[in-house]
Amino acid sequence: KLKITILGAGSNTLIRDEGIKGVVIKLGPNFSKMELINENIIQVGAATLDRKISNFAKENDIGGLEFLSCIPGSIGGAVIMNSGCYGYDISKVLSSITVIDVQNCIEKQIPCKDIDFFYRGTNLPSNLIITAVKLKGTVEDKQLIEKKQLQMLEQKTLKEILLFTY
Repeated sequence: KLKITILGAGSNTLIRDEGIKGVVIKLGPNFSKMELINENIIQVGAATLDRKISNFAKENDIGGLEFLSCIPGSIGGAVIMNSGCYGYDISKVLSSITVIDVQNCIEKQIPCKDIDFFYRGTNLPSNLIITAVKLKGTVEDKQLIEKKQLQMLEQKTLKEILLFTY
């Protein structure tokens, strides 16, 4: 009956002086593993940093995940927030998620088609803890993937410079 707060990497997290009411669950290193399922699908733990996923995809010739190099935080939070940039977002590359339903203490898989995505959010209920994510990209040349990554990172850097200049 306690409120549960989940932390993946804990990046972009501010906590008020009063602390957090309830229980905080920090996903550890076992939730940061990456595995190639087939030529264009990877499974990653929910605490895996988005930029690490983008680099893992690049090293395995999987395109379409370059935008993750610009997203701070972990993939579990990226799913909850439907994170994205430059015309890409998680809903476009998500295959399924593995969750633990804390009300029923069961683990289950939810396919992407059963999740409603909207701008910076989803309809996922708060009683679910995302433990793993399957992402589907496209088979592409590593150099092309790297070029897209660098273009997006340069665009992000330029945008940040402009924001801090004015």
